[in-house]
Amino acid sequence: MGIQNKYYGWRWGEEDPIFKNLGYIQNVLGYIDPADKSFTSNNFKELFYPGDFDLLQKSWKKYKKGTDHAFEMSYRFKHKDGSWRWIKESGLANVFNTSNNPIGGIGTIQEVTDKKKKYTQLKSILKNVSIIILRLRQDSNNQITVDHISKEALKYWNIPCETLLKDEGYLRNLAHKDDLVGIRSALSNSFAKMEFFECRWRVVSKEGNINWCQGVGTPLKDKDGTCFLDIVITDITKEKLYTEQLKVSEEKYHSLFQHSPQPSWVYDLETLAFLNVNSAAISKYGYSKDEFMGMTLADIRPECELENLEIQVQKTRENYLNFFDGYFKHINKQGEILTVHLYSSPITYNGQKCRQIIAIDISEKMKYLKFIENQNKSLKRIGWMQSHELRAPLVRLMGLINLLTDQDSIGKEERHYINTEIINSANEMDIMTKNIAQIINDAQLKEKMNDVQIIAG
Repeated sequence: MGIQNKYYGWRWGEEDPIFKNLGYIQNVLGYIDPADKSFTSNNFKELFYPGDFDLLQKSWKKYKKGTDHAFEMSYRFKHKDGSWRWIKESGLANVFNTSNNPIGGIGTIQEVTDKKKKYTQLKSILKNVSIIILRLRQDSNNQITVDHISKEALKYWNIPCETLLKDEGYLRNLAHKDDLVGIRSALSNSFAKMEFFECRWRVVSKEGNINWCQGVGTPLKDKDGTCFLDIVITDITKEKLYTEQLKVSEEKYHSLFQHSPQPSWVYDLETLAFLNVNSAAISKYGYSKDEFMGMTLADIRPECELENLEIQVQKTRENYLNFFDGYFKHINKQGEILTVHLYSSPITYNGQKCRQIIAIDISEKMKYLKFIENQNKSLKRIGWMQSHELRAPLVRLMGLINLLTDQDSIGKEERHYINTEIINSANEMDIMTKNIAQIINDAQLKEKMNDVQIIAG
């Protein structure tokens, strides 16, 4: 009959219908090439999922002996790529023997792998979800009673389904005593205004544990004029616990964030806008929180740093989860340039991917390091003067003094020359000594000024 809409129609006699559909199954399993002998009528049984062929034969034999004239069978075959594919056969008998057993009929065969996968996924989801269907009905006297409750109630909520239908005080079994007033109010309002019902309450389990559930539904009018409300009740204990844990976590984060002694902020990685700043950042940079909320990272960077900012932000966008630290220049509200050591880390803030920054001001540290560097340069200069410039006149002076020890061989003019050179060398040494003293005094003065700046800061 051919393939139509992924279905293959066929007729069958007394033999198993699967033997009439090998051509269709061969195509489904990817054995399309006519030269491919991997799938033949002799070896196709080897491609069945273990146990499926035997189960299929048993089902077929049972069907032929039965009185149910409709049948449906599903089994698995191995595809050429190694995966398993589901095949489904459905049919209806239209030819019978004298014992009224089917000996012929019509049917369809189709691949249902995707449907099976979706069904398995749905079954897995429903297995982990606790759902109760509760129907409440309001009579002409506005009395609300239980019209129906699904069997899942007893399994998940320890509610006696059978007695609940006759119990006028059914709410005692549905909710914690402290939540009864809230549920009654929500129900009365929903029926009175014919509005959507939604309420959360607690249930005491068989073991005495507290579970949270949520009920939702829309009231409707029945043919007899009475109102009924079908409520879908789900267990939200895990959701409630997660929400409370998240709230505690957020409170801890907020406390740590706000009380951190170092400036810190959260910013949007795409727009670079400030999303939150702590008190230390407000104090260090001089902007109020409202001012920060209208600014971006570019507003606290000197113009010479903007290109460097864009480069670093682009790297972070490409690798959002990276942690990095580095040295950058910032500018506060007063226009002062700050040298900061930044630590950047990923964070989820208000449901969006952001970055958190901790900024440590190292401006004074850098000034002190600069001072040490300058002081080392001064010491090197003094060392050079002592080892080279000062040593020359000192060696000359020592030589001249040695000449004066042999006074008998020195004439008057030579003695005068030696005395003059001694005085010149002494003066030269004096000048150099004063220069060294000046360098030392300048270094000490800079050190005192640096100490004053650190104390004042």
